[in-house]
This record gives sequence, C-alpha cells and structure tokens, in this order.
Amino acid sequence: MRRFPRLNGRLAALLAVGTAGLSVPLLPAAASAASTGHATCSGGSVAAGTYQSLRVTGFCSADAGAITVTRNLKIAHGAALIAAFGGSDLNVHGNLVVGSGAILVLGCEPVEAPCINDPNAATGGTMSTDDHIGGNLTAGAALMVIAHHNTISGNVTQSGGGGGVTCSIFPLGPNGPPAFSTYEDNTIGRNLLVSGLRTCWLGLIRNNVVRNVNFDNNVTADPDGNEVVTNSVGWNLNCHANSPAAQVGDSGGSPNTVGRKATGQCVKLT
Repeated sequence: MRRFPRLNGRLAALLAVGTAGLSVPLLPAAASAASTGHATCSGGSVAAGTYQSLRVTGFCSADAGAITVTRNLKIAHGAALIAAFGGSDLNVHGNLVVGSGAILVLGCEPVEAPCINDPNAATGGTMSTDDHIGGNLTAGAALMVIAHHNTISGNVTQSGGGGGVTCSIFPLGPNGPPAFSTYEDNTIGRNLLVSGLRTCWLGLIRNNVVRNVNFDNNVTADPDGNEVVTNSVGWNLNCHANSPAAQVGDSGGSPNTVGRKATGQCVKLT
C-alpha cells in the first residue's frame, strides 16, 4: 500500500512543529571562515542569502527565503536538512552530499508533496519549490532522501543506508512516516543510481533522466515498495536483485520510456 511517499498534511504539520522547536541560528564554522562565506547550521533555520559553502550538523530547515551555495553543501552524519518550503528555493552550484544516517527532504510540489508552509496543503496545495543542484547529489548510507520537483545537473547516487527492512523506525517522530526514500518529478542531467537500500518503502516516479537509471539490490519491508514507474530515461533502465522486484505497485502510473534498452526486472516496466 502506497502510504508513505507524500509529504501530506500530517507530515507537514510534524515538520513544522519540529523546525519551530529548534531556534538555533545559522552559525559560522569559525570566525576566520565567516568572512569568506563558509557556514555551519547546527539547528534551526538557515538564513536566506549566499554562502560559499554550507555544512549542516543538526536539524535544520531552509524556510527563511532563498539560499544560494556557490560551492558545496554537506549534511553531516546524523543531521537533517528539510528544504520543502515554498518561497525558500535552494540553489547549490556545486555538489550536495548527504552523510551516513542523515536525512534530506528536498523540494515540494502540489498534490504529490505539498510544501510544508502551503496553507492549502490539506487540499493538495498550490505552492512549489524551484531547487537546483549544479553538480551531483550523493547520499552514502543516508537514513532518508525524499526529493521532489528538483533540477539536478549531474548524477544522483544513493547507496546503502535506510532504516532497515522495517516500517517501525520513525526518524521524524512517532506520528511521522517510517524511514523511506523516494525520487519524484525530478530532472536529472546525467545518471540516477540507487542501490543497496534497506528501508520501508522506495520509489522512482515521473523522473526525467538524461542518461542511465541503475536500480539494484534494494529491499523494502512494504510489499508495495520499489515502485519504478512513469520515468523517462534517455539511455538504459537497469533493475536487478530488488526485493520486491521493481514494480508498478499501486501508483497508478504509466510504463517507463527508455531511449535504448531496459534490463532485468525493469524489462516488464516499459
């Protein structure tokens, strides 16, 4: 049952409470680094503005206006960045790196993932973000990556991690969703590679990927997990050793379109 992929009203309310409870301001990594624009968020809202680099070490939200990072953004081990607020677009010229055990919620859109601050979220929402990553999005052993409606010029790679093959781990609080990952409605300029996740639910839905998609060795506790549907893939769509096998599930989506060929479990999904 496809219960988890949407940032629905319950999750939006939960995140709003969580971010409001953390009021620690954006702090420079060091006094000498502040003048060069290198900054660290240890909790609370990231101030709008332009930074050369940004490191997230606590539970932080991009909810105070547009943020530009001219180099790289790093989410440290066990930290979280919630960037799903209308009017607070995130533009990273370099790479976005998600550390082990970390959480990234990137982007929001009507219906599928209403923005947390959308006053009409309960009825589908009207707001959306316009986030851009100029380089790669890389997550190594991350706990959750939830990406909606983003433009990523380089590769997207998520390898290992997740909360385990269970739906009983609730990283955002007992009333939130279990740990899961999903990529929906993104434009990806190179390759999308998701491998080795152990999580509750996982999906690749309505993405436009210029080169290849590799979706391998992912295991979900939800029998409706590993939904790979309605994607447009310029080169090859490769799916192997996933449990359950890559599937349409109950998404109600369409077959994937592939410029070259589909292999493994995804042959039947084109």
